[in-house]
Amino acid sequence: MIMKKTNKGFSLVELIIVIAIMAILAGALAPALIKYINKSRGSAAISNSQQIASAIQTALSNESVFDDSTDQQSAITYASFMGGTTNAKLIAEIKKTLGSKYTHKAKKDFKGNTVSQDYWIAFKVATSEVDVWAGVQDADHMVYPTIGDAWTD
Repeated sequence: MIMKKTNKGFSLVELIIVIAIMAILAGALAPALIKYINKSRGSAAISNSQQIASAIQTALSNESVFDDSTDQQSAITYASFMGGTTNAKLIAEIKKTLGSKYTHKAKKDFKGNTVSQDYWIAFKVATSEVDVWAGVQDADHMVYPTIGDAWTD
């Protein structure tokens, strides 16, 4: 009996062509994907800053925390503030909500500038006014109560 040989599968040339097409597609789509990932991280940074401000304002609404708290006039990183000894009751209340480490994942703002992954905060106890910056402490990088130019499209 004679066996008939059948070749099933793809030839080497066909596989190389498919791999080349996939490489071209990946090269074309990667920059767009990276852009959307950075935008998503920036949007998350803005959202998280609102959570920070809300946690501070909520903690200050507690009378014993309010009475024991002092203003944080000059901006300080969230991590430095949470590791400090001033405003101990306020820090304890915020830790219940957010924890002591709170950073964002955005490496660049919406204008393409490299930023740190820290939040900067300042607040006034009497008025419960809170300012939050993401990455850099300047007007362009403010994310709460208003959003600076660096975080807008």
